[in-house]
Amino acid sequence: MTKQFFYLYFIFYYLFLAIYANYMDIGDLEIAYLSKSYPITLIENIFLSFGNNNFLLRLPSLLLSIFSVFLYYKISQKYLKKTKDIYFSTIIFSLLPGFLMASLLFNKSIYLIFLVLIFLYSFLYFRFYSYLILLSLTIVDYSFIVLYMGLIFYSIYKRDTKFLIYSVFLLAINANYFHYAIGGKPQGHFIDILLIYFAIFSPFVFVYFLYSLIKIGKPNLLWFISSWSLLFSILLSFRQRIKIDDYAPYVIISVVFMVYIFFSDYRIRLKIFRPFYKKLFIFLFSSLIIFDLFLLGSPYIIDKKIVSQFRYSKKIADFLKQRNIDFISCNNAKLCKKLYFYGVKKGNNYYLKFNRKEKKVSISHNHKKIYTFYVSKLNK
Repeated sequence: MTKQFFYLYFIFYYLFLAIYANYMDIGDLEIAYLSKSYPITLIENIFLSFGNNNFLLRLPSLLLSIFSVFLYYKISQKYLKKTKDIYFSTIIFSLLPGFLMASLLFNKSIYLIFLVLIFLYSFLYFRFYSYLILLSLTIVDYSFIVLYMGLIFYSIYKRDTKFLIYSVFLLAINANYFHYAIGGKPQGHFIDILLIYFAIFSPFVFVYFLYSLIKIGKPNLLWFISSWSLLFSILLSFRQRIKIDDYAPYVIISVVFMVYIFFSDYRIRLKIFRPFYKKLFIFLFSSLIIFDLFLLGSPYIIDKKIVSQFRYSKKIADFLKQRNIDFISCNNAKLCKKLYFYGVKKGNNYYLKFNRKEKKVSISHNHKKIYTFYVSKLNK
């Protein structure tokens, strides 16, 4: 793989993401984030001050994704020796379904990925600043408690008493600030979390990812963060339903181990035994691409069965604005919030009724229906 191909890949990669992000309507989770006072909401509102549209909504995520890929590339240089391996590691990281969707949607996952990569980069290149970054992260998000736990186990493994005390101190601040609590009765969410990880990595890649974590010879900081986050999320799933975006960002960053293990296994073999590894690479990489294509194409595939949350709200808003229908209320609160995002005003002049089962929208004025249409036809 040449440097020119590597750069060309990412030019087309982010060009595609920018176009695709502009075509996706705002989703339920994104509306939920905008409705609450999260730190990322403040950043988002700065971009949305220039206009409420799909591209500006996703622009912060896209920018953070670019920075994250760069940081991951620099971090990979510390773990992999060959330039080709570093290129493959960075490309595979960018193609992970979890990272792909985090880059496309307004969500906190891409912020967590970026921040933990900032810490890892500073830890590997500028050790002193990494301690300051760790301290600042204590009040950013409660999920960083997982990071601090990983650091505690790393400190114990390295027998670094000072770093252990510092990590425990940071964990205490984070847990106290966000009042972190674990509870609930066993409800059998283990299968659910496993399926989610399959979706984040793609099924076959996730299996190989687990293999690489187990086979890695000498554990390092990245291994402890990733392994502990994965283990902790699985253990918690036996007690309660967890939010995967609190754990997955710390897990996917160790994809570099897959590349390291694969090429190590490949290069120690004689040439007559290498075809198996070539086929394995083609199989895993192809399965990853196919899974990404299915994930990105699923709104079209399932259109006849399910009305996708990313495919109809803007079209309904455009339909209303073209007919000067404004100041509306709805029977579906989430849909109404999406319409308000796209510029439809809140009020009681019109009433919009959305029938999810029939995928039908009815608009009434003074208790009389004036428009009725099907969302699937509007999409087409």
